[in-house]
Amino acid sequence: MPALQPTSQQLKSFIDEAYDGPIVMVNLLKFRAVAAYQEGDPEYGEEISGAEAYARYAAGVAELSADPNIGITFVYLGAAQRFLIGEGDWDQVALARYPSRKHMAQMMADPRYQAAHRHRVAGLLHQDLIETHASLG
Repeated sequence: MPALQPTSQQLKSFIDEAYDGPIVMVNLLKFRAVAAYQEGDPEYGEEISGAEAYARYAAGVAELSADPNIGITFVYLGAAQRFLIGEGDWDQVALARYPSRKHMAQMMADPRYQAAHRHRVAGLLHQDLIETHASLG
């Protein structure tokens, strides 16, 4: 089912689970044709693509990568081309690594992240976000 935010139960499970190792978040992204900034956003009324708005969000998050309390590392970003198995309608795939869930939660609570978040909301039509734990080296 298309979504933009985790449900309260998904967020609670994410924060409460005992696993404390590194995670890689698989982001499957579908952009709006035209960004939908909210009234009150400085960008309200701009006619840019959802992909351009999301790129602003990604730039804001990238600035947080130097903060050891967040520890985000971008592993991969690429345009979705086609499905070899299965089907779907994604525009982009992104992989982001965090030292732990705690680090990701700290990022989401950080005021710098909150300032960039409006670009995510304006740019995305929906996304799937899959938490993974490394099983190889």
